[in-house]
Amino acid sequence: MQRILSIALALCVGLTLSLDANAKRFGGGKSSGAAPMHQTRQASPTTPAATPMAPGRAPAAASGASRWLGPLAGIAAGGLLASMFMGDGFQGMQIFDFLIMGLIAFLVFRFIAARRRQQQQPQAAGHAPYQREVQPQQPAQPMFGGSAAPVAGPVINAPAWFNEQNFLAAARNHFQTLQQHWDANEMDKIAEFVTPQMLEFLKRERAEEGDGFQSTYIDNLDVQLDGVEDRADKTIATLTFRGVSKNSRFDQGEAFSESWHMERAQGENQPWMLAGIRQNG
Repeated sequence: MQRILSIALALCVGLTLSLDANAKRFGGGKSSGAAPMHQTRQASPTTPAATPMAPGRAPAAASGASRWLGPLAGIAAGGLLASMFMGDGFQGMQIFDFLIMGLIAFLVFRFIAARRRQQQQPQAAGHAPYQREVQPQQPAQPMFGGSAAPVAGPVINAPAWFNEQNFLAAARNHFQTLQQHWDANEMDKIAEFVTPQMLEFLKRERAEEGDGFQSTYIDNLDVQLDGVEDRADKTIATLTFRGVSKNSRFDQGEAFSESWHMERAQGENQPWMLAGIRQNG
């Protein structure tokens, strides 16, 4: 009986850590909403971002062994907890016990793989307006086959009140705040920062993650202004965020680059609202 309870505890802990490893950052890592109108510029060489990747190659964090560390650690932790609380729960184990544990580990792995496939399928189709932008390794090479000259700076057609430094500082806080509300499933607070259309998309994405709290850590966050356009009815800006998303401080993490379409209605004291996200890589 003790052995059965020990194995059950190992399974519970393993599944708990496995589900946490699958948690997604704000927006689910997908493109949605209004497409940013400005192209993403090449990252500054001085930015402490992740190591550049070859075009079309997946981030290094998706490599094989690291994704299984969570489930394996969960099973091991479950065994240790069972041993501590039940007193030598694994002592005198027989071959049938190892077979049961092997079956449990196999089911956990199958569960994770199936969930990852379900999460990746929506990203693979249905986002034609958001083409992935290849980040060239050589700055002198053209990005889109036009002029070979690199883009020198953002396209700024801003109103007189616009302050770029203050805007970038606020954007960094905006990004972190939205991530915290996303982890806590506080959609009512996210509603204060996004357009109604964007909110509906985010609600659907967060519902797929479940109602529970999740943990996301963003390292090496870099914020870049790609352009500002002042129109009669609103001001539009494009921001690009780059960094490394982690589910724990000990996780290797996954590099990301995404551009945000920001809008602000004309008038005094109007807030900037997130209207769309484009994944760049």
